[in-house]
Amino acid sequence: MLRLATVGSGKIVGWFLEGLKNVPQLCHTAVYSRSFERGVEFAGEHGLGADAVWTDLEKMADSGTVDAVYIATPNRFHARQAEIFLKRGIHVLCEKPAVVTSAELERLLAAAEKSGAVFMEAIMAPHQPRFAQLKQAVEEIGTLSGAVLNFSQLSSRYPALLRGELPNIFNRELCAGALMDIGVYDVYLALALFGVPERVEANANFLPGGADGAGNAMLVYPWGSCLMSWSKTGQSRAPSEIVGDRGTITFSPVSRILNIRLWKNNGDSELLFGEEPHSASLGNEAADFARYILCREESADEYARMVRLSREGTRLMEQIREKCGICFDEK
Repeated sequence: MLRLATVGSGKIVGWFLEGLKNVPQLCHTAVYSRSFERGVEFAGEHGLGADAVWTDLEKMADSGTVDAVYIATPNRFHARQAEIFLKRGIHVLCEKPAVVTSAELERLLAAAEKSGAVFMEAIMAPHQPRFAQLKQAVEEIGTLSGAVLNFSQLSSRYPALLRGELPNIFNRELCAGALMDIGVYDVYLALALFGVPERVEANANFLPGGADGAGNAMLVYPWGSCLMSWSKTGQSRAPSEIVGDRGTITFSPVSRILNIRLWKNNGDSELLFGEEPHSASLGNEAADFARYILCREESADEYARMVRLSREGTRLMEQIREKCGICFDEK
């Protein structure tokens, strides 16, 4: 069993830990928080005592009590925090986007290779069993002519921004914004399904404070275009769609590829997958992470594909940010 520490105490960490209950290979044993009081509170909510709380990442990494770590802090801190653990041979599962730049990613992958650690970016879709169903359905609908990936989810923190506050999710200094928070799901799913595009066009809308609130991109392939849209300032009700000459696939949301329906050209349809709790989707992701660590040889090819996806995704995110004019100050 792998002893797992969590870094961060947001809502997603709670969902992750709920999903972890179905992954016996991973046992939550430690919590990092900048505030000891908040750390104790969070640890208590998840069945741990004050002795499991750390406020110094270096000391936690050197303690010999942690085998793996799940990082879910603001984007700005991902790379430097992950590197602390990877250099010590501690496996890292890092929330998306794991890095801001390709240079950061290569540094982390080099550290992981040197120490023998596994480094995995927490992109949910490719780690769901139903992803294979979606890929098979794409084959069944024949020659593709277009795709639309739509992930527009109104942020609960948007009203605070309008009141003049600056929530983390809209804080440009934390490398946040709509593209980095939810547009990234469109990007990674497009790459996982269709591969690297021939050409990219993109634009974004900006909010007070400089972060992007919404945007869209067009990925051009030999068979046609994949149109992607994302927003933190409005709620879309439309599903995503992949169109072929023998049928159409719809699903929603992009992040967890739920409600997958295969439509025939005569209007008949088949539900391939319905709903699933968020925690279960995160549990599937955690199970793959554990498998990459514990079953190295058997999962080597799959792990290599995930590393390649992270490389391609990071480069494509950089391209889209450049096209949109989304900039983050170097720190």
